[in-house]
Amino acid sequence: MQWLLFAVWQIGSIATFVYLTFFDGYIYNAWNWLIVIPINIFLGEIWPIYWLVLRPLFGG
Repeated sequence: MQWLLFAVWQIGSIATFVYLTFFDGYIYNAWNWLIVIPINIFLGEIWPIYWLVLRPLFGG
C-alpha cells in the first residue's frame, strides 16, 4: 500500500512539474530558467497544496 501512495505522489509531482514548465504559458529567457525550474520542482513536490490552495488563491 505504501508503494502505491508513493507512486501516486510521484505521478502527481511529475505531472505538476511538466504542466508548470511547459504548459503554463510562462516565457523563459536566458537567465530566468535558473530560478523558475527549481521553483517548479518545489511546487511539483507540494502539488496538493499547489492545486488546492496556491493556484486558486493567486489566480490560475
